[in-house]
Amino acid sequence: MTTTDTIAALALAVAVVAAVAALGSWRAARNANGAAQTLSRIEQQRLHADLTPHFRCTVVANEARSTAMLRVHLEGPPGLLSHGTIEITASLRNDNPHRGDGPQLAGAPTPEEVRAHIWGPWKFSADGRDDTGRTVAPQQLAIGEWTRYGLTPTTPPSWSTTTTDVWHRDYANEPVRLSITARSKGSDWTVPLEVPVTIETDS
Repeated sequence: MTTTDTIAALALAVAVVAAVAALGSWRAARNANGAAQTLSRIEQQRLHADLTPHFRCTVVANEARSTAMLRVHLEGPPGLLSHGTIEITASLRNDNPHRGDGPQLAGAPTPEEVRAHIWGPWKFSADGRDDTGRTVAPQQLAIGEWTRYGLTPTTPPSWSTTTTDVWHRDYANEPVRLSITARSKGSDWTVPLEVPVTIETDS
């Protein structure tokens, strides 16, 4: 082997070692970057969870159960104070999340019709409600503030043979199943709640 060949072989060996080192550095940097992204994502999820709004809700109905009032109080957390007001949208959940999941029988209502009906004791009567009374228009609320919504009794679906009196009796002791969606500064939270109904009696 000539001197030139030896130099060329050494140069090739050095190049191979450098390439291996560069590949190792690239992999290490990629792994470090991936780990940093994972940690950042975990931290963002933790912060988002820590800022989940805390609601205290009450439902008070008159003695005849012909009307009721839902009061929603935004209690925290303190981390939301810097957000100022947040947007909240209240809606009603059905008594069973699987309503409408079964097979449709001939002449029976469609799954969409079943799910669209409010299976619960009360619906919204407040201004800004949708056609079914399931959802009301969004409102702005700050920590420590509250808002309220009027409620009216629900009725059995049009295809049901259940009478209104039986329907009301069956739901007499059932809670109001709420879902409150809160939005602020690009973040959103959905908070499910079950609120017992208190009957207001004349003292």
